[in-house]
Amino acid sequence: MATAWRSRVRFREPWPLLHPHRCYYLRLVRQLCWLIILAFFLVEVEARVSSTGCLQRERDALLLLKAAIKDPSARLSSWRAQVDCCAWTGVVCYNTTAGRVQVAVLNLQNPNAHQPKWTQRALRGELLHPSLLSLTHLHTLNLSYNDFDGTQIPPLIASLHKLRHLDLSFSNFSGTIPPRLGNLTNLLYLDLRSNNNFAKVLHSPDWLSGLSSLIYLDMSYLNLSTVSNSLVSAVNRVPSLQHLKLVDCSINTIALPLNCQLNLTSLATLDLGFNNFNSSLPNWLWNLTSLSSLHLSHSGIRGAFPDEIGNLISLTNLDLSWNLLSGPLPDVIWKLKHLTYLRLRDNLFGNSLPLGIMNLSSLSTLILNNCSFIGRIPSEFGNLTTLVSLSFAYNSLSGPIPVEIWKLVNLNVLDLSATLLEGDISQLHLSNLTELKACHLICAILMHLNVSTYRTIKYPEKFLKKDQYLQYIHLGNNMLFGEIPSSLGNLMGLEFLHLNNNNLKGHIPSSLQNCTRLLVVDLGDNKLSGSIPLWIGQSWQNLRILQLCSNMFNGNIDPQLGHLRDLQIIDLANNYLSGSIPHSFGNFSTMISASAKQLLVTFQTKYFSDMNFGGSESMTLITKGNQFTFSSILYLVKSIDLSNNNLTGEIPEGLGYLVGLHTLNLSRNYLSGKIPNSIDKMISLETLDLSFNNLSGVIPQGLSELNALSHLNLSYNNLSGNIPSGNQLQTLDDASIYIGNLYLCGDLINKSCFDGNKINMTSKKHIMFPMLSIYLSSTLGYFVGLWSMFVLLLFNEKWRYSYFIKVDKICDKTYVSIKIRLNRIVDD
Repeated sequence: MATAWRSRVRFREPWPLLHPHRCYYLRLVRQLCWLIILAFFLVEVEARVSSTGCLQRERDALLLLKAAIKDPSARLSSWRAQVDCCAWTGVVCYNTTAGRVQVAVLNLQNPNAHQPKWTQRALRGELLHPSLLSLTHLHTLNLSYNDFDGTQIPPLIASLHKLRHLDLSFSNFSGTIPPRLGNLTNLLYLDLRSNNNFAKVLHSPDWLSGLSSLIYLDMSYLNLSTVSNSLVSAVNRVPSLQHLKLVDCSINTIALPLNCQLNLTSLATLDLGFNNFNSSLPNWLWNLTSLSSLHLSHSGIRGAFPDEIGNLISLTNLDLSWNLLSGPLPDVIWKLKHLTYLRLRDNLFGNSLPLGIMNLSSLSTLILNNCSFIGRIPSEFGNLTTLVSLSFAYNSLSGPIPVEIWKLVNLNVLDLSATLLEGDISQLHLSNLTELKACHLICAILMHLNVSTYRTIKYPEKFLKKDQYLQYIHLGNNMLFGEIPSSLGNLMGLEFLHLNNNNLKGHIPSSLQNCTRLLVVDLGDNKLSGSIPLWIGQSWQNLRILQLCSNMFNGNIDPQLGHLRDLQIIDLANNYLSGSIPHSFGNFSTMISASAKQLLVTFQTKYFSDMNFGGSESMTLITKGNQFTFSSILYLVKSIDLSNNNLTGEIPEGLGYLVGLHTLNLSRNYLSGKIPNSIDKMISLETLDLSFNNLSGVIPQGLSELNALSHLNLSYNNLSGNIPSGNQLQTLDDASIYIGNLYLCGDLINKSCFDGNKINMTSKKHIMFPMLSIYLSSTLGYFVGLWSMFVLLLFNEKWRYSYFIKVDKICDKTYVSIKIRLNRIVDD
């Protein structure tokens, strides 16, 4: 039965009738079918698995991006193939309508953007790698504060059609902006701010009209000078725009063409500051009834302040400072009830302070510096209890400071400097201002503050606690007398301390070592005495500027000061300091770097960037033989001034490592030895003054390699030899640089170093003097020794008898020896 069944099966089986190769092909088809089924299964699995993880192709695309860039701070360390890319740093995913999880946000902004040395932690290289095109659902891309290595923005970015947010600000790109950016019709936010002004050029702004959805546009610090005439028209073709910022773009006109309808009716923020319009305010401004913030500072705006400003009924923030506006302020401005920030400094308004300001009950910031206002400060200003920042500096205001000012308890900033105000200010007055962070009273004429009295007033405990947040004190250029109050040590949040140019005396109080956050200390031009405290180098580790010049400090310079690695300006000139220059002065890290990226954050930008406070950090220094005041570029200045002291010893070789140093002044001391050869490494040096010392030896040839050197003084030393020539020294052709060095020679001082084949007699004498001194000392020593022996023999009979017996024996022995030799010669 079984056999019959098998026989029947074999008979019905068609496969034996087929060719053997056909069996192989059928098996192949069967396997292929299984593979297709498996592929569909895997796709389904990926779709299901993707609900908890990103797609493989997007993960691979991001890994390709990672491989194309440099990551010095390992920010992308979480980007690993074994980890779901939705969990990576800076990557955000979302669920699509197809049920998949795909990358929607890529935020690689440098998190250290507002920290010193942030550029060292920036991502570099091909930040816009073609692999990004695989992220088909990407709607937010932020690459700000990184480094494109000066390359151009690649046009491929325009292929990311779903982008709604694009931020490439401060990322060191260059070249032209690709016009294809206009294809991003879904874009809402575009930030192309540059950290390198004038490095970028925009050939045509027409592409802007393609950004039909754009709400926010910031192209500040780009060079848009070539498109000034068409820029406003191009922007006007983006009616959706609500925020427009074109700060410092070299734009010279903001006029709209005649008969051009204004489309920017939704505009809420307009910032065109730091351009050069050299015109009156444009008429189209007054139709922007939705405008809440208007900034046109430093823009050459001239003429009268128009009454049409009253049309901007939504205005909360107005900045027209640093322009040429003139005439009285219109009364309509005081009807803008929503105004909270008003900055009109450095214009030509004149007249007295308008009482209409009292109507601005919501005002928090009022900056009216240098506006030619006259008269008194009305006592009604005390009613502006919402004020946080108040500044009337550099006006011709006179009379007493109203006591009502001291009742503005919310004040953070008060600046009454450079006025004709008079009266006494005590701690009692300031004690009500418990929120005060900056009290700026510099150059207040007739202002008299008795520091001795100030010091003896006991601090209320409540005020002490609040005062810990005070960050800025500037009482320089007044008539303060007495000692520096030790109570300043309670201000542990203090970062800027200016007490310069007063009549302060005594020691620097030890309590100041509690102020460990200090960045700038200026105590120069006083009568302070004693030694420079040893604790400065230990406690003030954040210090950037130390100004102690023109006092009566004595003693040695503590080597611990060299541990202040961030110090960029140290001025100890015009004191009575002695000892040597510490070798540790070659350790200042900020001076070792020639880079300008290690910025000293100014008071203005650090604390009041949101309020644009009128005063900024400044410092007066001696450089290039003259006195200069540095303000906006203070962060670039690197200087050491130890002149006019009693310093001795040699110039440390380590100073040559300060390749970023601009000014080195060691003049009027008692320094000796040679000028160190390492000086040729100081490539940034602009000023070198070593005059009035006891330096000797030749002038290093390396001085001629210092291409930045523009002021040199080596006069009144003991330098010798030929004056180096060539390169930079050829431009310094003033013979007074070398006066007072008897043994120098060269064409510049009309003293030849060679006369035919003979050395110049002055140089020859200088060379012979050491030889003569050697011969002289040897001869003198011989005669002294001879006469000493003679005196001993003369007065000591025993020694004399022994000496002559010894001499006789030596003579006899010598005579016999010579006689024997002569006889042998004769016999031969």
